[in-house]
Amino acid sequence: MKNLFPLALTLLLFSCIKEPYEEPISGYEAVLMERSELENSIRFDEPRKLNRAGKIYIKDNLLFINELFSGVHVYDNSDPTQPKVLGFINIPGNVDISIDGDIMYADNAVDLIALRFTGTQVEILDRNRNVFPELSPPDLPGYIPFQYTKGERPENTVIVRWD
Repeated sequence: MKNLFPLALTLLLFSCIKEPYEEPISGYEAVLMERSELENSIRFDEPRKLNRAGKIYIKDNLLFINELFSGVHVYDNSDPTQPKVLGFINIPGNVDISIDGDIMYADNAVDLIALRFTGTQVEILDRNRNVFPELSPPDLPGYIPFQYTKGERPENTVIVRWD
């Protein structure tokens, strides 16, 4: 019995040894924006080319197409066979929108904003800060690489997309 004790102790100690942790590596780099810049970036701009289409939303005679991580293209959809481009609502970090009545709700990176779009104007009605988790790189869903965590990147910055 005494001969088994050193063997059991050795096995117990070796079972406590863990493999070293390896940080997952992303092939993407975070695009950061100062929080103050993020909060002042919502505006209605001239039309731009649609590159990375996301979700599509139709409300009355308007067609909205999300440009992933950039904003929303707006079209006059009175004639669905020939929609007319009206412009672009710049919303950095935007992935989704929803509309209730005349209010559009959108994610602005980690914030939820409520805005009113009136033809050529965008009016910010409300902003709820830090409602959503930070955007993670496409190759590491749900994970923020260490160098981009809040303590490791410049203060007061927000991840708005990954390139």
